[in-house]
Amino acid sequence: MLKNRWSKFAVLYVGAVAVSLSQLKVVPVMKQLAVETGMPISDISWLMSIFTISGIFLAIPGATLLTKFGAKQLAVLLMCCLALGNVMGALTSNFTLLLISRAVEGIAFSMIIMVGIVLINYWFPEEKAGTPIGTFGIFSAVGSLIGMNVTLPIVEQLGLKSVWWILAVIALVAAVLFQVLLDGPPKESTSERKAKNVSLLEALRNGRTWLLALAQGCMAFVLFTFITIYPQLFTDFYGLSTESANFYASLFGLFGIPFGVVAGYLVDRTGKPELLTFVAYIMLTFSCVAATYLSSALYVVQLFVLSGSVGLVSCIIMIMASRFVKRKELIGYSVSFINMIYYIGIVAGAPFVLKIIEKSGWQMGMNMLSIVAGVGTVSIFVLLLMKQPARVGQQVMKGEE
Repeated sequence: MLKNRWSKFAVLYVGAVAVSLSQLKVVPVMKQLAVETGMPISDISWLMSIFTISGIFLAIPGATLLTKFGAKQLAVLLMCCLALGNVMGALTSNFTLLLISRAVEGIAFSMIIMVGIVLINYWFPEEKAGTPIGTFGIFSAVGSLIGMNVTLPIVEQLGLKSVWWILAVIALVAAVLFQVLLDGPPKESTSERKAKNVSLLEALRNGRTWLLALAQGCMAFVLFTFITIYPQLFTDFYGLSTESANFYASLFGLFGIPFGVVAGYLVDRTGKPELLTFVAYIMLTFSCVAATYLSSALYVVQLFVLSGSVGLVSCIIMIMASRFVKRKELIGYSVSFINMIYYIGIVAGAPFVLKIIEKSGWQMGMNMLSIVAGVGTVSIFVLLLMKQPARVGQQVMKGEE
Protein backbone atom coordinates (compact mmCIF):
# COMPACT_ATOMS: atom_id res chain seq x y z
CA MET A 1 0.00 0.00 0.00
CA LEU A 2 1.32 3.43 -0.96
CA LYS A 3 2.13 5.90 1.82
CA ASN A 4 2.37 9.19 -0.07
CA ARG A 5 -1.00 10.81 -0.72
CA TRP A 6 0.02 12.15 -4.15
CA SER A 7 1.19 8.71 -5.23
CA LYS A 8 -2.21 7.32 -4.30
CA PHE A 9 -3.84 10.16 -6.17
CA ALA A 10 -1.80 9.30 -9.29
CA VAL A 11 -3.03 5.69 -9.23
CA LEU A 12 -6.63 6.85 -8.84
CA TYR A 13 -6.14 9.27 -11.70
CA VAL A 14 -4.99 6.54 -14.07
CA GLY A 15 -8.24 4.68 -13.46
CA ALA A 16 -10.32 7.84 -13.96
CA VAL A 17 -8.60 8.63 -17.25
CA ALA A 18 -9.28 5.05 -18.39
CA VAL A 19 -12.98 5.69 -17.73
CA SER A 20 -12.81 8.88 -19.81
CA LEU A 21 -11.00 7.11 -22.66
CA SER A 22 -13.65 4.42 -22.64
CA GLN A 23 -16.41 7.00 -22.77
CA LEU A 24 -14.88 9.08 -25.57
CA LYS A 25 -13.54 6.29 -27.80
CA VAL A 26 -16.73 6.48 -29.87
CA VAL A 27 -16.30 10.12 -30.97
CA PRO A 28 -13.30 9.79 -33.36
CA VAL A 29 -14.77 6.70 -35.05
CA MET A 30 -18.47 7.62 -35.31
CA LYS A 31 -18.44 7.32 -39.10
CA GLN A 32 -16.75 3.89 -38.94
CA LEU A 33 -19.29 2.74 -36.37
CA ALA A 34 -22.12 4.02 -38.59
CA VAL A 35 -20.81 1.84 -41.43
CA GLU A 36 -20.21 -1.13 -39.12
CA THR A 37 -23.70 -1.04 -37.60
CA GLY A 38 -25.65 0.40 -40.52
CA MET A 39 -27.04 3.20 -38.34
CA PRO A 40 -27.14 6.99 -39.01
CA ILE A 41 -24.76 9.30 -37.17
CA SER A 42 -27.54 10.77 -35.04
CA ASP A 43 -28.30 7.27 -33.70
CA ILE A 44 -24.61 6.49 -33.22
CA SER A 45 -24.47 9.50 -30.89
CA TRP A 46 -26.55 7.42 -28.47
CA LEU A 47 -23.45 5.29 -27.92
CA MET A 48 -22.02 8.38 -26.25
CA SER A 49 -25.14 9.31 -24.31
CA ILE A 50 -26.06 5.78 -23.19
CA PHE A 51 -22.65 5.56 -21.51
CA THR A 52 -23.99 7.75 -18.73
CA ILE A 53 -27.49 6.28 -18.50
CA SER A 54 -26.27 4.08 -15.63
CA GLY A 55 -25.33 7.21 -13.74
CA ILE A 56 -28.90 8.46 -13.70
CA PHE A 57 -30.04 5.32 -11.89
CA LEU A 58 -26.91 4.54 -9.87
CA ALA A 59 -25.75 7.98 -8.71
CA ILE A 60 -28.03 8.06 -5.66
CA PRO A 61 -27.73 4.34 -4.73
CA GLY A 62 -24.00 4.83 -5.23
CA ALA A 63 -23.81 6.81 -1.98
CA THR A 64 -25.34 3.85 -0.14
CA LEU A 65 -22.98 1.42 -1.84
CA LEU A 66 -20.11 3.69 -0.86
CA THR A 67 -20.88 3.45 2.86
CA LYS A 68 -21.65 -0.26 2.63
CA PHE A 69 -18.58 -1.45 0.73
CA GLY A 70 -16.12 1.39 1.27
CA ALA A 71 -14.64 3.72 -1.35
CA LYS A 72 -11.66 1.53 -2.20
CA GLN A 73 -13.63 -1.65 -2.87
CA LEU A 74 -16.24 0.26 -4.83
CA ALA A 75 -13.47 1.76 -6.98
CA VAL A 76 -12.15 -1.75 -7.71
CA LEU A 77 -15.65 -2.87 -8.68
CA LEU A 78 -16.04 0.09 -11.03
CA MET A 79 -12.87 -0.85 -12.91
CA CYS A 80 -14.14 -4.41 -13.27
CA CYS A 81 -17.39 -3.11 -14.78
CA LEU A 82 -15.38 -0.98 -17.18
CA ALA A 83 -13.40 -4.02 -18.29
CA LEU A 84 -16.53 -6.16 -18.69
CA GLY A 85 -18.33 -3.54 -20.78
CA ASN A 86 -15.37 -3.17 -23.13
CA VAL A 87 -15.11 -6.93 -23.62
CA MET A 88 -18.84 -7.09 -24.39
CA GLY A 89 -18.51 -4.28 -26.92
CA ALA A 90 -15.46 -5.83 -28.55
CA LEU A 91 -17.38 -9.04 -29.26
CA THR A 92 -20.33 -7.55 -31.17
CA SER A 93 -21.26 -5.19 -34.00
CA ASN A 94 -24.97 -5.31 -33.24
CA PHE A 95 -26.13 -1.80 -32.36
CA THR A 96 -28.48 -2.91 -29.58
CA LEU A 97 -25.80 -5.06 -27.95
CA LEU A 98 -23.32 -2.19 -28.29
CA LEU A 99 -25.75 0.05 -26.44
CA ILE A 100 -25.98 -2.51 -23.63
CA SER A 101 -22.20 -2.82 -23.45
CA ARG A 102 -21.86 0.95 -23.25
CA ALA A 103 -24.33 1.06 -20.35
CA VAL A 104 -22.19 -1.54 -18.51
CA GLU A 105 -19.06 0.53 -19.15
CA GLY A 106 -20.95 3.54 -17.89
CA ILE A 107 -21.37 2.02 -14.43
CA ALA A 108 -17.76 3.06 -13.84
CA PHE A 109 -18.46 6.64 -14.90
CA SER A 110 -21.61 6.76 -12.78
CA MET A 111 -19.66 6.64 -9.53
CA ILE A 112 -16.00 7.38 -10.27
CA ILE A 113 -16.40 11.12 -9.49
CA MET A 114 -18.11 10.45 -6.16
CA VAL A 115 -15.58 7.76 -5.18
CA GLY A 116 -12.69 9.96 -6.25
CA ILE A 117 -13.84 12.93 -4.18
CA VAL A 118 -14.39 10.78 -1.09
CA LEU A 119 -10.92 9.22 -1.42
CA ILE A 120 -9.28 12.61 -1.96
CA ASN A 121 -11.03 14.03 1.09
CA TYR A 122 -9.72 11.03 3.03
CA TRP A 123 -6.13 11.43 1.85
CA PHE A 124 -5.86 15.25 1.99
CA PRO A 125 -6.81 17.77 4.71
CA GLU A 126 -9.72 20.01 3.70
CA GLU A 127 -7.62 23.13 3.36
CA LYS A 128 -5.36 21.34 0.85
CA ALA A 129 -8.00 19.31 -0.98
CA GLY A 130 -8.94 21.99 -3.54
CA THR A 131 -5.97 21.40 -5.82
CA PRO A 132 -6.26 17.58 -6.00
CA ILE A 133 -10.06 17.77 -6.42
CA GLY A 134 -9.61 20.32 -9.20
CA THR A 135 -6.93 18.19 -10.84
CA PHE A 136 -9.12 15.11 -10.56
CA GLY A 137 -11.98 17.00 -12.18
CA ILE A 138 -10.10 17.31 -15.48
CA PHE A 139 -9.68 13.58 -16.06
CA SER A 140 -12.27 13.90 -18.86
CA ALA A 141 -10.15 16.58 -20.53
CA VAL A 142 -7.06 14.39 -20.31
CA GLY A 143 -9.01 11.47 -21.74
CA SER A 144 -10.31 13.68 -24.55
CA LEU A 145 -6.80 14.87 -25.45
CA ILE A 146 -5.43 11.34 -25.57
CA GLY A 147 -8.46 9.73 -27.19
CA MET A 148 -8.91 12.23 -30.01
CA ASN A 149 -5.27 11.79 -31.04
CA VAL A 150 -4.69 8.05 -30.65
CA THR A 151 -8.06 6.32 -31.20
CA LEU A 152 -8.32 6.76 -34.97
CA PRO A 153 -4.68 5.79 -35.70
CA ILE A 154 -5.07 2.66 -33.54
CA VAL A 155 -8.28 1.74 -35.34
CA GLU A 156 -6.66 2.27 -38.74
CA GLN A 157 -3.75 0.00 -37.78
CA LEU A 158 -5.43 -2.69 -35.68
CA GLY A 159 -9.12 -2.59 -36.54
CA LEU A 160 -12.22 -0.93 -35.13
CA LYS A 161 -12.60 -3.05 -31.99
CA SER A 162 -8.92 -2.97 -31.01
CA VAL A 163 -9.56 0.07 -28.81
CA TRP A 164 -12.21 -1.87 -26.88
CA TRP A 165 -9.74 -4.68 -26.13
CA ILE A 166 -6.95 -2.28 -25.13
CA LEU A 167 -9.21 -0.45 -22.69
CA ALA A 168 -10.44 -3.73 -21.21
CA VAL A 169 -6.84 -4.61 -20.35
CA ILE A 170 -6.14 -1.13 -18.92
CA ALA A 171 -9.26 -1.36 -16.74
CA LEU A 172 -8.24 -4.75 -15.34
CA VAL A 173 -4.74 -3.46 -14.54
CA ALA A 174 -6.29 -0.43 -12.80
CA ALA A 175 -8.52 -2.72 -10.72
CA VAL A 176 -5.48 -4.65 -9.50
CA LEU A 177 -3.57 -1.44 -8.73
CA PHE A 178 -6.51 -0.05 -6.77
CA GLN A 179 -6.74 -3.22 -4.69
CA VAL A 180 -3.03 -3.44 -3.93
CA LEU A 181 -1.93 0.19 -3.63
CA LEU A 182 -4.83 2.26 -2.29
CA ASP A 183 -6.53 2.75 1.06
CA GLY A 184 -9.75 4.51 1.92
CA PRO A 185 -12.35 5.17 4.59
CA PRO A 186 -13.38 1.87 6.20
CA LYS A 187 -16.79 0.53 5.31
CA GLU A 188 -19.41 1.09 7.97
CA SER A 189 -21.60 -1.44 9.70
CA THR A 190 -25.38 -1.17 9.51
CA SER A 191 -25.52 0.06 13.11
CA GLU A 192 -22.92 2.77 12.39
CA ARG A 193 -24.85 3.97 9.35
CA LYS A 194 -28.07 4.13 11.36
CA ALA A 195 -26.33 5.97 14.20
CA LYS A 196 -25.20 8.74 11.83
CA ASN A 197 -28.75 9.01 10.47
CA VAL A 198 -27.53 10.19 7.07
CA SER A 199 -30.12 10.43 4.31
CA LEU A 200 -30.60 11.84 0.85
CA LEU A 201 -33.52 13.93 2.08
CA GLU A 202 -31.29 15.77 4.53
CA ALA A 203 -28.77 16.47 1.79
CA LEU A 204 -31.52 17.81 -0.48
CA ARG A 205 -32.74 20.28 2.14
CA ASN A 206 -29.67 22.32 1.27
CA GLY A 207 -30.70 24.78 -1.46
CA ARG A 208 -27.11 25.15 -2.61
CA THR A 209 -27.04 21.50 -3.58
CA TRP A 210 -29.95 22.07 -5.99
CA LEU A 211 -28.29 25.14 -7.53
CA LEU A 212 -24.99 23.31 -7.94
CA ALA A 213 -26.80 20.34 -9.50
CA LEU A 214 -28.59 22.58 -12.01
CA ALA A 215 -25.35 24.35 -12.92
CA GLN A 216 -23.46 21.08 -13.28
CA GLY A 217 -26.24 19.58 -15.41
CA CYS A 218 -26.22 22.57 -17.77
CA MET A 219 -22.43 22.41 -17.99
CA ALA A 220 -22.56 18.69 -18.83
CA PHE A 221 -25.23 19.29 -21.50
CA VAL A 222 -22.96 21.82 -23.21
CA LEU A 223 -19.64 20.08 -22.61
CA PHE A 224 -20.47 16.60 -23.86
CA THR A 225 -22.51 17.94 -26.77
CA PHE A 226 -19.47 19.85 -27.97
CA ILE A 227 -17.20 16.85 -27.37
CA THR A 228 -19.52 14.79 -29.59
CA ILE A 229 -20.18 17.33 -32.35
CA TYR A 230 -16.87 19.20 -32.59
CA PRO A 231 -15.47 16.98 -35.39
CA GLN A 232 -18.73 17.37 -37.35
CA LEU A 233 -18.85 21.12 -36.68
CA PHE A 234 -15.41 21.52 -38.18
CA THR A 235 -16.00 19.19 -41.15
CA ASP A 236 -19.65 19.86 -42.06
CA PHE A 237 -20.01 23.52 -41.07
CA TYR A 238 -16.49 24.90 -41.53
CA GLY A 239 -15.36 22.47 -44.27
CA LEU A 240 -12.17 21.17 -42.65
CA SER A 241 -10.67 17.76 -43.36
CA THR A 242 -11.32 14.88 -40.97
CA GLU A 243 -7.70 14.97 -39.77
CA SER A 244 -7.83 18.71 -39.09
CA ALA A 245 -11.20 18.39 -37.37
CA ASN A 246 -9.92 15.66 -35.04
CA PHE A 247 -6.81 17.71 -34.30
CA TYR A 248 -8.83 20.78 -33.33
CA ALA A 249 -11.20 18.63 -31.28
CA SER A 250 -8.21 17.20 -29.40
CA LEU A 251 -7.13 20.73 -28.47
CA PHE A 252 -10.35 20.99 -26.47
CA GLY A 253 -8.98 18.40 -24.05
CA LEU A 254 -5.48 19.88 -24.08
CA PHE A 255 -6.69 23.35 -23.13
CA GLY A 256 -8.85 21.98 -20.33
CA ILE A 257 -6.03 20.20 -18.52
CA PRO A 258 -4.44 23.15 -16.68
CA PHE A 259 -7.73 24.72 -15.67
CA GLY A 260 -8.62 22.04 -13.15
CA VAL A 261 -5.38 22.63 -11.29
CA VAL A 262 -5.88 26.39 -11.54
CA ALA A 263 -9.44 26.00 -10.27
CA GLY A 264 -8.37 24.23 -7.10
CA TYR A 265 -5.53 26.68 -6.51
CA LEU A 266 -7.79 29.72 -6.98
CA VAL A 267 -10.44 28.33 -4.65
CA ASP A 268 -7.84 27.55 -1.98
CA ARG A 269 -6.26 30.99 -2.29
CA THR A 270 -9.32 33.26 -2.75
CA GLY A 271 -12.03 31.42 -0.86
CA LYS A 272 -14.56 32.72 -3.43
CA PRO A 273 -15.66 29.70 -5.47
CA GLU A 274 -19.09 31.17 -6.30
CA LEU A 275 -17.63 34.29 -7.93
CA LEU A 276 -15.04 32.27 -9.84
CA THR A 277 -17.73 29.94 -11.16
CA PHE A 278 -19.99 32.83 -12.18
CA VAL A 279 -17.23 34.46 -14.23
CA ALA A 280 -16.38 31.12 -15.83
CA TYR A 281 -20.03 30.53 -16.71
CA ILE A 282 -20.24 33.91 -18.47
CA MET A 283 -17.25 32.86 -20.58
CA LEU A 284 -18.93 29.51 -21.26
CA THR A 285 -22.11 31.20 -22.51
CA PHE A 286 -20.25 33.57 -24.82
CA SER A 287 -18.24 30.70 -26.31
CA CYS A 288 -21.50 28.91 -27.19
CA VAL A 289 -22.90 32.03 -28.84
CA ALA A 290 -19.73 32.46 -30.92
CA ALA A 291 -19.45 28.84 -32.14
CA THR A 292 -20.94 29.49 -35.59
CA TYR A 293 -19.28 32.86 -36.18
CA LEU A 294 -15.65 31.79 -36.35
CA SER A 295 -12.89 32.33 -38.87
CA SER A 296 -9.90 30.01 -39.16
CA ALA A 297 -7.96 32.29 -36.81
CA LEU A 298 -10.64 31.99 -34.15
CA TYR A 299 -11.14 28.20 -34.01
CA VAL A 300 -8.46 27.86 -31.36
CA VAL A 301 -9.72 30.88 -29.40
CA GLN A 302 -13.24 29.45 -29.12
CA LEU A 303 -11.85 26.04 -28.15
CA PHE A 304 -9.65 27.63 -25.50
CA VAL A 305 -12.40 29.75 -23.95
CA LEU A 306 -14.96 26.92 -23.93
CA SER A 307 -12.48 24.37 -22.59
CA GLY A 308 -11.16 26.68 -19.90
CA SER A 309 -14.59 27.76 -18.75
CA VAL A 310 -16.07 24.26 -18.50
CA GLY A 311 -12.90 23.10 -16.77
CA LEU A 312 -13.26 25.79 -14.13
CA VAL A 313 -17.01 25.30 -13.73
CA SER A 314 -16.95 21.51 -13.37
CA CYS A 315 -14.02 21.44 -10.95
CA ILE A 316 -15.13 24.30 -8.71
CA ILE A 317 -18.66 22.90 -8.45
CA MET A 318 -17.22 19.62 -7.16
CA ILE A 319 -15.11 21.52 -4.65
CA MET A 320 -18.16 23.48 -3.48
CA ALA A 321 -20.22 20.30 -3.28
CA SER A 322 -17.90 18.86 -0.65
CA ARG A 323 -17.61 22.13 1.30
CA PHE A 324 -21.19 23.38 1.35
CA VAL A 325 -22.71 20.38 3.14
CA LYS A 326 -23.85 20.89 6.72
CA ARG A 327 -22.33 17.60 7.88
CA LYS A 328 -19.34 15.77 6.44
CA GLU A 329 -21.36 12.55 6.32
CA LEU A 330 -23.61 14.16 3.67
CA ILE A 331 -20.81 14.61 1.12
CA GLY A 332 -21.55 11.31 -0.61
CA TYR A 333 -25.27 11.99 -1.01
CA SER A 334 -24.77 15.60 -2.11
CA VAL A 335 -22.18 14.67 -4.72
CA SER A 336 -24.36 11.76 -5.87
CA PHE A 337 -27.36 14.00 -6.48
CA ILE A 338 -25.26 16.57 -8.34
CA ASN A 339 -23.78 13.77 -10.42
CA MET A 340 -27.23 12.41 -11.26
CA ILE A 341 -28.22 15.75 -12.80
CA TYR A 342 -24.80 15.87 -14.47
CA TYR A 343 -25.45 12.50 -16.10
CA ILE A 344 -28.91 13.57 -17.24
CA GLY A 345 -27.27 16.55 -18.95
CA ILE A 346 -24.81 14.27 -20.71
CA VAL A 347 -27.47 11.82 -21.87
CA ALA A 348 -29.82 14.51 -23.14
CA GLY A 349 -27.32 16.87 -24.76
CA ALA A 350 -25.82 15.39 -27.92
CA PRO A 351 -28.83 13.45 -29.29
CA PHE A 352 -31.18 16.40 -28.68
CA VAL A 353 -28.89 19.00 -30.22
CA LEU A 354 -27.98 16.77 -33.17
CA LYS A 355 -31.68 16.32 -33.95
CA ILE A 356 -32.10 20.11 -33.89
CA ILE A 357 -29.10 20.47 -36.21
CA GLU A 358 -30.47 17.85 -38.62
CA LYS A 359 -33.88 19.54 -38.79
CA SER A 360 -33.04 23.25 -38.44
CA GLY A 361 -29.31 23.69 -39.02
CA TRP A 362 -26.20 24.44 -36.99
CA GLN A 363 -27.28 27.89 -35.87
CA MET A 364 -30.38 26.57 -34.10
CA GLY A 365 -28.28 23.90 -32.39
CA MET A 366 -25.86 26.50 -31.09
CA ASN A 367 -28.76 28.67 -29.95
CA MET A 368 -30.00 25.80 -27.81
CA LEU A 369 -26.56 25.34 -26.24
CA SER A 370 -26.38 29.09 -25.54
CA ILE A 371 -29.76 29.00 -23.76
CA VAL A 372 -28.70 26.05 -21.59
CA ALA A 373 -25.44 27.80 -20.71
CA GLY A 374 -27.46 30.90 -19.79
CA VAL A 375 -29.61 28.88 -17.38
CA GLY A 376 -26.45 27.62 -15.67
CA THR A 377 -25.15 31.16 -15.40
CA VAL A 378 -28.33 32.29 -13.67
CA SER A 379 -28.17 29.40 -11.18
CA ILE A 380 -24.65 30.37 -10.14
CA PHE A 381 -25.68 34.04 -9.90
CA VAL A 382 -28.42 33.04 -7.43
CA LEU A 383 -25.85 31.00 -5.49
CA LEU A 384 -23.56 34.03 -5.44
CA LEU A 385 -26.31 36.13 -3.82
CA MET A 386 -26.95 33.62 -1.03
CA LYS A 387 -25.47 34.07 2.42
CA GLN A 388 -22.10 32.40 2.84
CA PRO A 389 -22.61 28.95 4.45
CA ALA A 390 -20.60 27.46 7.28
CA ARG A 391 -17.96 25.13 5.91
CA VAL A 392 -17.55 21.49 6.85
CA GLY A 393 -15.50 21.41 10.01
CA GLN A 394 -13.25 18.45 9.61
CA GLN A 395 -12.94 16.02 6.75
CA VAL A 396 -14.07 12.40 6.81
CA MET A 397 -10.84 10.83 8.03
CA LYS A 398 -7.19 11.41 7.38
CA GLY A 399 -5.19 9.05 5.21
CA GLU A 400 -1.56 8.30 5.66
CA GLU A 401 0.94 10.84 4.45
